[in-house]
Amino acid sequence: MDRVAVRADELAWNEVDDQIVVLDTTTSTYHAVSGAGVALWPLLVEGTTRADLLERLTTGFEVPRERAEADLDAFLTSCAPLLRAG
Repeated sequence: MDRVAVRADELAWNEVDDQIVVLDTTTSTYHAVSGAGVALWPLLVEGTTRADLLERLTTGFEVPRERAEADLDAFLTSCAPLLRAG
């Protein structure tokens, strides 16, 4: 996955109580993004790369790179329904 971005035209979101609450308007499904994902969400909205997301994790949080990579991959997998293909 080189470039990654949310399907901005099909999602509505807002920050509520330290998490991002996302409504997928095509499926009427709510999703919650919490923890470090809140720091990554703005990059996903703009469109970014995995490398930029990893950089945000490793500079913004005290976490070893290997752990950050695993956590990022898990986060992106959980966000897959919200991401643009490609």
